Amino acid sequence: MASNKYKYPPAPPNGSGTFSDNIVGFQLVDGGGLTQANFEFSTNVIEKVNREFNTGVFSQPISLSDLNINNIEEAKRIIAKNFKVYPNFDLSQVTSFSLYGSLQKRISTSVTKIINYFPAALEVRKEDVNLNTGYTAYDIVYDNVENITTFKSNVIRFFNPFDIDFSTNSDRNIEVRPMEVSPLRNLTRNFLSYSLFFNDLQTEYGFVDFDASNSLVSGNIEVTVQGNPFSGLTASTKTLFLKPSNSVTERVFKEDFDEVEDFLLNRLVSPKYTANFTVIKEDNSGKLYYSKRKVTWPLEGLWNLDIRSNKFNNYLFDLNSITEDLDNYKTDLISRFLTTSAFKDFDTPDRNMESVLQLYGRSFDETKKFIDALAHINSVNYNVGDDIPSQLLVNLAQTLGWNTNISPITNDGFLDSVFGTSKNSQYSGENRQKTPSELNYQYYRNLILNSAYLFKSKGTRRSIEAMMRLIGATKALIEFNETVYSVDGPINMDRFNGEFLQITGGTKVEETPQLNPNITFNILGVTYTGFTTYSTILNVDTNRGDYPIDDNGYPKPVIQTNNMFFQKGAGWYEQTPEHRSLTQLNLTDSVFTGANTDIQTQLEPFTYGQKYLDRFREFPYLNMGFGLTRTFDNKKSWTNRDLGLRRGIGAGFDSYYYTDNEQLILNTKNVDLGLNMGQGMIYDIWDMSRKYNYPFPSTGLTQPYPYPQGIDWTIINPKPKEKTFFEFAQTFYKNLINVRNRMFIDDGHGGGYPTLQSIYWKYLKSEEAIGIPSNKYTYQKMIDFTLGIGDYWMKLVEQMIPATTIWMGGQKMQNNVLQRQKVVWRRQRGCELIPIPCVPCEYTGNLFKYDCIKSVVTCDVEMSNGQQIFNQQFAQNIQNMGYNLSDCNTATLVTFWYVDLVIDGVRYVHYKFHEGYGVSDVPSNSNWLTGINDAFANIYQYGLNYSLNDNTLTLSSIGCNDSFSGLDIQVNVSLNFDIYCE
Repeated sequence: MASNKYKYPPAPPNGSGTFSDNIVGFQLVDGGGLTQANFEFSTNVIEKVNREFNTGVFSQPISLSDLNINNIEEAKRIIAKNFKVYPNFDLSQVTSFSLYGSLQKRISTSVTKIINYFPAALEVRKEDVNLNTGYTAYDIVYDNVENITTFKSNVIRFFNPFDIDFSTNSDRNIEVRPMEVSPLRNLTRNFLSYSLFFNDLQTEYGFVDFDASNSLVSGNIEVTVQGNPFSGLTASTKTLFLKPSNSVTERVFKEDFDEVEDFLLNRLVSPKYTANFTVIKEDNSGKLYYSKRKVTWPLEGLWNLDIRSNKFNNYLFDLNSITEDLDNYKTDLISRFLTTSAFKDFDTPDRNMESVLQLYGRSFDETKKFIDALAHINSVNYNVGDDIPSQLLVNLAQTLGWNTNISPITNDGFLDSVFGTSKNSQYSGENRQKTPSELNYQYYRNLILNSAYLFKSKGTRRSIEAMMRLIGATKALIEFNETVYSVDGPINMDRFNGEFLQITGGTKVEETPQLNPNITFNILGVTYTGFTTYSTILNVDTNRGDYPIDDNGYPKPVIQTNNMFFQKGAGWYEQTPEHRSLTQLNLTDSVFTGANTDIQTQLEPFTYGQKYLDRFREFPYLNMGFGLTRTFDNKKSWTNRDLGLRRGIGAGFDSYYYTDNEQLILNTKNVDLGLNMGQGMIYDIWDMSRKYNYPFPSTGLTQPYPYPQGIDWTIINPKPKEKTFFEFAQTFYKNLINVRNRMFIDDGHGGGYPTLQSIYWKYLKSEEAIGIPSNKYTYQKMIDFTLGIGDYWMKLVEQMIPATTIWMGGQKMQNNVLQRQKVVWRRQRGCELIPIPCVPCEYTGNLFKYDCIKSVVTCDVEMSNGQQIFNQQFAQNIQNMGYNLSDCNTATLVTFWYVDLVIDGVRYVHYKFHEGYGVSDVPSNSNWLTGINDAFANIYQYGLNYSLNDNTLTLSSIGCNDSFSGLDIQVNVSLNFDIYCE
């Protein structure tokens, strides 16, 4: 047997005969050079697939300060409190939290806890304890660069029932108090958690800086807040509230109080802080019955709880009486029922044994509430209480098959989402707004409870409409339409066969004209260049079956292939891995030259199914096709006799279009679903007309509108009571714009068709005209509402729409029909035309002449002697009321200044532009002019325009409206004042 012996490392200079003789590498072989047999050189083709998915805008980096969190420990506490799973208890049943222990003792402890930790307010009133009035804030300075305001307040005007410490010695004062209190009671230390409020307790101005007083009974504090709360005044008598900010207040209610304290401070009832008890009573015959008792913690002022007056004593008496009755019949089970009475018979005078038993009962109650929660862990209720923990609702929805990677709640601030900021509720029975987190949980509750119906009706119109109602979208704004395409008519088959015959050989010759500079000719001395044609031969890869046309010229379905199929052409509002179109070659970024070609592809733009319909519009290699018109057909189920005008009414299956042949209708699976802000206004007009015969009466519009035997004989009667909203919206405006009444108003304010605009003004003025207010929908209201709903609903509704349906959704920002601008018609004098013999290089003047005369009035509105006018009017009014100036305290004077527009004795505008304090606080001329600008901002509603140039005010009618001619128009300044006189 042959034996090869190898030696390592091999002897230089080559690797011949070694074990690595044939391995690729920089090694030497006999004859020198590389081991060429192991290398292969070829062309390298690189293919890259480009994907551009819209993932939204990247958020800014988030820090603790962005989240309004001061430190890591606070963040940990918030997460521990809000992101762990806690049972949902029914707060209306206090016995769920205190059954084995004494309810009386539990309530007593909770009242003490509330008094010590309630987010109290420091109220600054203009009257002190001696009823002397003065300023609540003075030395007010506003820094418009930093947007901060600094002011001072005298502590003698403080109303402070909860002993908030605002002195320089606050740390020591809080430390030596006999009972532990909330850190917020130390205003000097925690001023950044406070805000300035006024009587509405809504708008807050956060503290920026704070200078404490030297004493709690005298001296001043100095506060710096964000914003301009006093509107430039140097002193104010308004009542001030210095209290924890809204988010801090909500944090206190959420973190510092347990279930029983939440029961006493229930803010989801009216009046707030009302506790409801079910008490067992015994009648004269000895029978027991249940009685409902309500106890409300009274307020002292607008915010603070009453903890000092007789009302508070009565409140404590009622609580004690109720809880004592409950302890005797239902609660306090350990001491009253589950232990032998010998414990009480031999108890100490201090009742130590009973106290121990009540402690045991309290510990049992803490365990019992979690045991009870397990019984309801698989329940979901519309109202929170005795059901699944809210934090698990998302998991349950995901288990049921919902995509939970969406949320209806979006907030810039983390704490705003958890604790909320709004105090008033939109519901009359509640006294606070739900926090965004609570609204998010309610969204999943509604979704889970309606899942059975939604999944059973998935893929139908009903499920989508139910989903839109679920998200709170009003019917007036929802535009939900299914699409068909009307064909203009059959194709001439002789022409089709003639053109198709030219391409049956597999090629097509196209001739394209082009200029030929070698051929010229003259016509009347002008030299022209001739043209010739060049031919292009195209390879034809289609057959007769690829053309969607039958033997009679009517459209028929396209033969399905991998390259052409029904609904070809994707569509969605963003490109995602789930919503993507076909790939196409990227000619711009690809490189086809050189040894290494670089081929790149990208996703085609969305066409929303139009690639399939384009086969009907343009036949391949032929100069013909069907003309398609997109229309809405929400019924799509018609008999052979349903020809002519197809009207679908009722149950939301609306249609309104004309066809005389079913073969000329192409069905698609395209859906439009959006929130149309312009539709909301038309819906309200239709709804009002059906209910109140206004602005469209059932008899139709007559004077001053066109009527028979007048200039325009068109009858304006859209019949809203006989039509669905879909049909009304499609038709009502057509006889308001006709050949006799279609002129467009170009008034510089957007213009519009005069008859249509008059309908909108009648709608806005319904309260003045018929005593019934309308919703007065405006574009801004509609935009705010649709944007407030957000776009999360699209991903929610997507789960109800079949995968083969292509739909477009979102917010539609468009004009409604009443203000839709189609063409600008300029008014001209009769039939006079302006001859233009040539194109001028420059033209000065009005190109078009107008045949109407505007009503214009100009006046001087300067108010340079405001102080003198006020002094005269003030003294005269004091005298008319039977007082002398010496009888009145001018320090209590508050003045209110208004801009008035009066036309023939009728006041159209009454706008307050200044509020003054004291006899010297009068508006300047610039304040007056600014007030006019603000007051006249919406004067166009009365058919007037205005302009203010220095001190000159010009009023003019809009368009050619001459209804202001000969009227008495006055622009006045009016004054009201409030003063204390003895």
